[in-house]
Amino acid sequence: MRISPLRASGASLLALMVGRSLVAPVSAQAPTATFSRDVAPIIHSRCASCHRPGEVGPFSLLTYADARQHARQIADVTRARLMPPWKPEPGKGEFLDSRALTTAEIDVIQRWVAAGAPEGDSGDLPPVPQFASGWQYGVPDLVVTMPEPYLLRADGPDVFRTFVLPIPLPAARFVEAIEFRPGNARAVHHANIGIDRTRASRRLDELDSTPGHEGSMAQAASYPPGHMLGWTPGQRPRPSPDGMAWRLERDSDLVAGLHMQTTGKSEPVQISVGFYFTDAAPVRAPVGLRLGSQTIDIPAGEPAYAITDSYTLPVDADVIAIQPHAHNLGRQMTARATLPTGVTMPLIEIADWDFRWQDVYRYSAPVRLPRGAVISMRYVYDNSAENVRNPFTPPRRVVWGQNTNDEMGDLWLQLVPSAQADFVALATDVAAKMRAEDLEAYTRLLTQEPANASRHDAVALLYLQGGQADRAATHFRESLALAPEVAATHYNLGLALSAQRRFDDAIAAFRRAVSLDARHADAENNLGALLHINGRLDEALPHYRRALALKPENAEAHDNLGRILSTRGEHRDAARHFRAALGLRPDWASPMSGLAWLYATAVAATPEEIAEAVALGERAARLTARADPAVLDALAAAYAAAGQFDQAVATAKAALQVATSARLPGFAAEIRERLSLYEGRRRFRIG
Repeated sequence: MRISPLRASGASLLALMVGRSLVAPVSAQAPTATFSRDVAPIIHSRCASCHRPGEVGPFSLLTYADARQHARQIADVTRARLMPPWKPEPGKGEFLDSRALTTAEIDVIQRWVAAGAPEGDSGDLPPVPQFASGWQYGVPDLVVTMPEPYLLRADGPDVFRTFVLPIPLPAARFVEAIEFRPGNARAVHHANIGIDRTRASRRLDELDSTPGHEGSMAQAASYPPGHMLGWTPGQRPRPSPDGMAWRLERDSDLVAGLHMQTTGKSEPVQISVGFYFTDAAPVRAPVGLRLGSQTIDIPAGEPAYAITDSYTLPVDADVIAIQPHAHNLGRQMTARATLPTGVTMPLIEIADWDFRWQDVYRYSAPVRLPRGAVISMRYVYDNSAENVRNPFTPPRRVVWGQNTNDEMGDLWLQLVPSAQADFVALATDVAAKMRAEDLEAYTRLLTQEPANASRHDAVALLYLQGGQADRAATHFRESLALAPEVAATHYNLGLALSAQRRFDDAIAAFRRAVSLDARHADAENNLGALLHINGRLDEALPHYRRALALKPENAEAHDNLGRILSTRGEHRDAARHFRAALGLRPDWASPMSGLAWLYATAVAATPEEIAEAVALGERAARLTARADPAVLDALAAAYAAAGQFDQAVATAKAALQVATSARLPGFAAEIRERLSLYEGRRRFRIG
C-alpha cells in the first residue's frame, strides 16, 4: 500500500477533509480493534509488500510504532479506497492477487483509529512477514542486467525512460516465467516489458549518451505473441498458464519502459530480469486482442470524452487476462462481454483510473465465451481543469500518441481458443482488425511528420503485413531517402520487392542490408533464397551457411540449405538439415517433404527409410490440404518406392493437376515424366 499525497476533485477532497474529523460510525456492540490482534494481519497481507524498508512506499508499516504514526492517514486512504492501489471495482471480474480491502477490513481500520489506535496485547501480534531477499521464483536460468545504473535526478516530475538489455542466448528457448527486479524499488514505480528482435530499440538507446532513452518503447518492441508482460510493486512473478510457454529467439533484446519517481535525492536505477526456461514446447497458443481507439482527439476543457470499441468472437474462446491502458486524462473504464443470448458479463470496471497504478489482471478462472459473443469497451476521459491529473494548466487539446502527455485508450485481452484448431482463424481475424486500426493511426502521425523515417517504416510494415507490397515499397524507399544507412529498412524493402516478384531489385536490397549489418541472418537467408530461386545455387550456398552461422535456429535456412545439398547429391548433409528444420518447426511440411523425397529417391534407401518417407509425405500432404504440388510429388515418389504404385499414380495425377492450375509448366512436365514411371510400376531414383 503506497500512501501518496491526496489528489482529488473538489467534491472528493471535501469528503476526505470531513473524514479527518468524523471517522466511520462505530457500532456500540463492536469490540475495540487493536493493532496486534486486528490491524497488523491486514497490513502484513495487503500493505507490507510496498511499505517496508527499501521498497516503493514512502515509509514502513511493519511495526506498531510505524502504523501509529500514520494511523489517521491510513484510515483516510483506505476508506476512500485509494490504498492499497487496486483499481478494479469489486464484483466486476474475479482476479488473482487482489490487493483490495474488504468492507469488513476497512471497518476494522476505522474502529481502530476511532478508539485511539491502541496497540493491544503484544501476544496477539502475528509474526512480521518475511520477504524473499533474492529471486522469488527461484534461481533463474538466465539473468540480464543493465551494465551500468541510470542516475535518476533528485527532484522534479516523474521520469519515463526506456532501457534496452541484450539477451545472450546461444539458441532459442521456451520461457515459462520472467521475474523483474527494479534494482531500486523506491525509485521505480512500474515497468512495461517487451521483446525486440529488430535492434530498433538498441539503435535508439545508442543515440543517448546515458543509459536508456527518453519516452516510450519503440514500435518494434512488443509483447511475445499473445502474452502480456509487466511489473508493478508487490507483484509476484507469474508463470505462463500450463502448456503456454513462449518462444524467446536468439539475438533478442529485452526492452523495459520504466515509470520512475523522484525521492528527494539522486537515485541509481539498475534493473535486472531473470528468465525461467522450460524444455516443454507450448501445446496451445494465446492470441492478444486489442480494443480501443488510435484516433483520440480530446478538446480542451472537455470533461467527458468517450471512446468505444467492440469485437465479435469468430470462435469459442477463454479470456485469461486483461490489461486496460490510458494516460493522465483517463477516468472511467468499462469492459463487458455480451453473449449471443443477450446476457451481459462484466470483464472489468475501473471507476477512478490512475495512470500511476496500472496492472495486468489475470482472472482467477478463465472466462469462457462462445462464438458470437461481443467483447466491448468504453473509456471516458476528463480534459477539464477540474481533473487534478491533467498535465496541462490550462487544459489544451490532447490527441492520441505514445508520449506520456499524449493520450491512449487500449484494452488488451489474452484469449485462448477453446479448440486449438481454431487458433489460426482467431489470430488471423484479430490481426486484421488491429492492423487496420494501426494503419489509420500511423498514417495520421506520418501526415503530421512526413520527414520522419520511422513513421514511414511503421506505415510500410503495416502495408506489407496486409499484403500491399507496392505501397510498402514506396514508404520504405521514402524512409531510405531520409535515413539511407539503416540495414533493417533495406531488408524490409527486399521483402516488399520479393512479394512483387521483382527479384533482381530485391537481391540488391538484401545485399545492401548485409553490407550495412554483417550479422543480419535473415537478410543472408533471404538473399540466398532469391539466388536459389533464380538457379544460382553456387552463389546461394554461402549465404545460407552464413545465415546459419549467425542464427543456428533458423529453420528456413536449414530447409533451404537441405534443398540445395539434395540437388547437389549431398544426401547425408541434406537430411541433417531437413531434420534440424523439423526439430525447430515440427509441423512444417516443407522439410517433411524434402526428407521424404530424399529417402524415396535414394538408390540405397533402407526399408525403414522408405517407410519413413511415406509417413512424412502423408503428414505433409495433410498439413498442406493436398494443395502443394511439391509435397504431392514427394509423396508419390514415396508410394512408388514402397511398391504402392496405385497410390503413387493417383497422387502424381493430383500433383500434376495442382501444378498445372498453378501455371508451373516446367514442374508439371517433370511430374508427367515420373507419372509414366509409376504407371509402368517403376520407381524414380536419383544417383
